[in-house]
Amino acid sequence: MASAATLRTKLPVCLLRGPISTLDEYASRPQMATTLRQMYELARGSTTEKLLLGAQFLHAELPVRLAHRAKELENLPYNLNRMPSVVKVRQLYETSFHDIVDFKRPGDEEEEEMFTDLLIKIKSRHNDVNVLLARGVLELKAECGKTAADLKIHSFLDRFYRSRIGIRTLISHQADMRYKREGYVGIINPSCSPAAIAEDAAAAVRNLAYRTYGDCPDVKVYGQTQLTFPYIEGHIFFCIFELLKNSVRATLETHADANELPEVKVVLADGTEDVTIKISDEGGGIPRSEINNIWTYLFTTAELPPERLLELEETRRHGGIGLDPFAGFGYGLPLSRLHARYFRGDLSIVSMEGFGTDAYLHLSKLWNKGENLP
Repeated sequence: MASAATLRTKLPVCLLRGPISTLDEYASRPQMATTLRQMYELARGSTTEKLLLGAQFLHAELPVRLAHRAKELENLPYNLNRMPSVVKVRQLYETSFHDIVDFKRPGDEEEEEMFTDLLIKIKSRHNDVNVLLARGVLELKAECGKTAADLKIHSFLDRFYRSRIGIRTLISHQADMRYKREGYVGIINPSCSPAAIAEDAAAAVRNLAYRTYGDCPDVKVYGQTQLTFPYIEGHIFFCIFELLKNSVRATLETHADANELPEVKVVLADGTEDVTIKISDEGGGIPRSEINNIWTYLFTTAELPPERLLELEETRRHGGIGLDPFAGFGYGLPLSRLHARYFRGDLSIVSMEGFGTDAYLHLSKLWNKGENLP
């Protein structure tokens, strides 16, 4: 087990920062990226001292990340920052910023537990941010016609969601260090099985397909199905679920009149640098003219306009009958790519119009790769 002194050398230097008094001052400071190895070593054999080190790191780092996003939310192109839903998001970030800086730096186990509980509350408070920000973009579209396809808006959304993934990952890691899950090291599963995750995602998609279409193609997992490696399995599940959802829907709609549906294939490969997961379907493919659109927020092949899809998504999140779960509101692929890139992996799509689509999910095995922060 690494000593506390060794851990201190591996933690970002933000723990050494002096006190900062305002949001503007925090926003002027650089963010400090962590690596999967640092997260793993901090959480391995979690002791009171390690829990305290983690809490102190987050007490110093999270206000910087929140301040960066809050300041950007004040200065967006085309007056996007003035849209009512975007104002709500900025207020959420400012409130969470002040909650953390007003909590004194944890100095013992009791204060660490109280601070961790505060972070869990903050994470829950931000659950609806994706939908709120999407609604803000639609409010801008109604006002001036600008959409998420605009390069400036798309770039902002990428930066914002990259940061959001990082903040939520770090909070979840600290929470899972404090409230341990058996077999996990913080948020990390040291024996993460892509095959098992693919099977779980396939079961979830199969359930949606039968509820929506009354049928579902077989999803089969091939390749190096026994491989395991340390990773955050929730990130992998998110990506595979979204990709399988797209493949299954395309297959069902393309072969609606067929007696037998072609299977969707998941192929696993264990390389030196990456674990690669390929998802292949025979769902008719994507026209070349639309390939770039699939990475655009709020782009969807559903027949309903994004405004209506978002209304239905909000209804679903609050317990009502929502949208067709296969339709989504156009966030699945761009957010999946950001999750893949968080620890320097990637997601790419290759399509043959008239036949089908292959998606390649690359997950880095190099533990020294830092978070991909905006």
